[in-house]
Amino acid sequence: MSYIIEIEDLQKHYDNSGERFHALRDIDMKVRRGECVILKGISGSGKTTLLGIMAGLDHPSSGKVIVDGEAIAKLPDRHLSRFRGKHIGMIFQHYNLIENFSVRENVMVPLVPMNLDFEEVERRVRESMEVANISHKASMSAGRLSGGEKQRTAIARALASDPEIILCDEPTANLDRANSERFVEILSKLHDMGKSIVIATHDPIFDHLPFEARVVHMEDGRVVEEGRES
Repeated sequence: MSYIIEIEDLQKHYDNSGERFHALRDIDMKVRRGECVILKGISGSGKTTLLGIMAGLDHPSSGKVIVDGEAIAKLPDRHLSRFRGKHIGMIFQHYNLIENFSVRENVMVPLVPMNLDFEEVERRVRESMEVANISHKASMSAGRLSGGEKQRTAIARALASDPEIILCDEPTANLDRANSERFVEILSKLHDMGKSIVIATHDPIFDHLPFEARVVHMEDGRVVEEGRES
């Protein structure tokens, strides 16, 4: 099985007032196509920073980052944005929806730069909302949605461009138990669809997923342990 994400000797540091803070150290990691990887660790362990670099939202200080065959570490931001729009769907902790847009309009946003015809846009939006179980709220503004509905809208938006990679940053942090369980159900659908999934979380709900996942434990910016859970 081929790898969709390959990271070698990744370092990330920040310089502030003459002091250097190492956010990531010596990261070597590969994610297979169709695999689900759970990045576990307390706040400050580096998991969100690593996820952001995988997404091309941040640049590493050094090291190699290859995503779907493209070396993205040194790509300029404009090219990264185009690459991300085609290959990566992001699900954020705080949803990042446009509050005065409807659910349907929010889901449509990532399709705007793709210059698709109207019928194709409609098909993608409809199918994405169906997978995320949010079709019944299509015309409601995002600002009127519950937390669980906002998360399902964010999932639909992430799916609209039909990316092979889904990256999730603390996706259940603002959800109650029932909505967290609904999120896991949708995640299972995405896994069945063959999506490659990476989740940064410390939520124990991901300790026992209904499908196989690889757990990567992080501490102080390093990978300290890897294993499999199901």
